[in-house]
Amino acid sequence: MRLFTNISKEIILGWRSHFFLLTVMLAVAYFLLMTFLIPEDLSTSTQLILLTENEEIARAIEASDRSSESSLSFVNSRDELYESLNRSFNSVGVIMRGDTASPSFELVFQGHEDTKTRELVKLVVAHLLHGSDNQPISSNSVQYLQGKQDDGLDIPFNKSFLPIFLMFEAVMMGMIMVFAMVFSEKSQKTLDAFAVTPGRVWEYLGAKVIFLMILGIVFAIILTALTVGLQAEYLQFVLIVSVGSFLSTSVSLIAASFYENLSQSIAAMLTLTVIFSLPILSYYLEGFSPWYLRILPTFPILFSLQGAVFPHQGSTGMSYLILVAVEAVLAFVIAVNLYKLRIRRVRM
Repeated sequence: MRLFTNISKEIILGWRSHFFLLTVMLAVAYFLLMTFLIPEDLSTSTQLILLTENEEIARAIEASDRSSESSLSFVNSRDELYESLNRSFNSVGVIMRGDTASPSFELVFQGHEDTKTRELVKLVVAHLLHGSDNQPISSNSVQYLQGKQDDGLDIPFNKSFLPIFLMFEAVMMGMIMVFAMVFSEKSQKTLDAFAVTPGRVWEYLGAKVIFLMILGIVFAIILTALTVGLQAEYLQFVLIVSVGSFLSTSVSLIAASFYENLSQSIAAMLTLTVIFSLPILSYYLEGFSPWYLRILPTFPILFSLQGAVFPHQGSTGMSYLILVAVEAVLAFVIAVNLYKLRIRRVRM
């Protein structure tokens, strides 16, 4: 079938143009961004990680009630202290020395704290040392690392960006690339030349849609595997990316058909990108999901991606993808007819 021949040509051309290599590099770059530049914890409260070298002070603090929602954590060694600091962006290490009569402490800061924060931490620790002898520590201020069991249900702040990156690159990758591809071929009159062959317009456009879909799947699988490993529901995940990429690429084909070059289409391309990105507001603002966001096709795609890469957060909402798939097919049909109309005008 000519469609598969066209797909093979697009894949070979994309391989020679290093599209696949760029996709892999982009996925690795996003992984490094999430891992090293975006903090795992963005809580506003400062967590104190305590290392005591005196058993008397440790027993005095351990005599207080324990709470799992506190800002004070205990460790047993310097290595564990530094490891805890690396895991938490808003944390300060406290190394206590001496005894209850004449205690002293050493603070280990991350390096990004301002002067006010450092002085506040000093006051808190000084109060803690003063209260360890005569006053019980509040039950709301102590957390024991060894006694807390991590249920794994909370998504770290940096990994919460994964569905957004997937929507931007895996789903909407074709939205930008298709503009460049279409205008490049318009300048070379490739479509006009294709019109005199036995091939059909839907086969020509379908090959491009599927090629960009493959690039999106490659990007999504690599980034997800690096970020969450085997925890994701990969079959559902690939289906979501495929439907989303099909829709965004088809919509871009429609928009690109009204312009002659890339510079003319910049405003339309940016407008589409902004509109399709609006569901991010509902993603980070719980309870904020007005109707004008819910009707966007990227709304169910984003939350379906979240359910697929973080299965413990809920269902993927696959039923909503049926409507998105129907919208994608309609958009593709409209795009095919618009390009057919363009060919007829050129022939006249």
